[in-house]
Formats: sequence, C-alpha cells, structure tokens
Amino acid sequence: MSTDIWIKYRKESKQTICIIGVLILAAKLCKADGHFNILEEEEILKTMPHEPNQRKILLRILDEAGEDTNSIEYHAKIINKELLGLDSYRKFIIAFLYRLAHSDHIYSEQEDEDIRKVADIFNIKKTYIERSFIGFKNLFQKNSNA
Repeated sequence: MSTDIWIKYRKESKQTICIIGVLILAAKLCKADGHFNILEEEEILKTMPHEPNQRKILLRILDEAGEDTNSIEYHAKIINKELLGLDSYRKFIIAFLYRLAHSDHIYSEQEDEDIRKVADIFNIKKTYIERSFIGFKNLFQKNSNA
C-alpha cells in the first residue's frame, strides 16, 4: 500500500489533500502508542469538518492510513510540500496532534517523539510546541474540573 494512498488521492483538490494528510498523520500518531481506540477516533471525527454522509469516507481513509507502512515523517514531508505558504495550517496540525495524543488519557513517549518529528519537518520551533502542549494541558485540566 505504502505510496498508493497518495497516488489514489493525487487528483483531489489541495484542500482535500490537506485533510487526507491530517487524517494520515492522525492515524499514524494513534498507532504510535500501540493502539487506536474509540476515544481517538471520536476526537478525529469531532475535529475534522464533515457532513454526516462523509463519516464512512473519513473512516475508510483512517483505515487506509493505519495500514500504510510508511513513517509519519514520510507523510509529513509530503504534507509540508502541499502546505506551501500555509504556516497557520501547519500550526493547527501540530496542535491537533497534541490534542489527539491526549484524547485517550495516555500520552506516550513515542507520540511525543512523532509530534516533534512532524513539527521539525514543518519547521515549527520547540517553543511553539511546548506552548501548545501547555495550553492543551490547561484546557484538559479545566474540562476535567468542570
């Protein structure tokens, strides 16, 4: 399957390619700690804008991405090329990956390492990642106290 996922969707719009890229990174990240559970799936579907009839398509892409044998870095490099000039979208992706990594209440060392790899490819400095992490940590603490 490896590169087939990108070949399969190569004729899609730039926006669709970016959404597929986020789904791929999300699936790779979720598998990093050894499992991909319903909490993570729900977080992905909640965050990705879609119509109810598109849910099956998103789940199919997540399954395809989960079966893909390429590394998260491989996919991040492809996505980075697609996002030329869209720095705010890169930052959104990193923030989303952090949120996703915490959605199952298990933040593994491998997930942290994978997010840092993607951030490095996106040329997002560690300080931004750390601020995002602190912001999401505070957000989760507020939600759990509510």
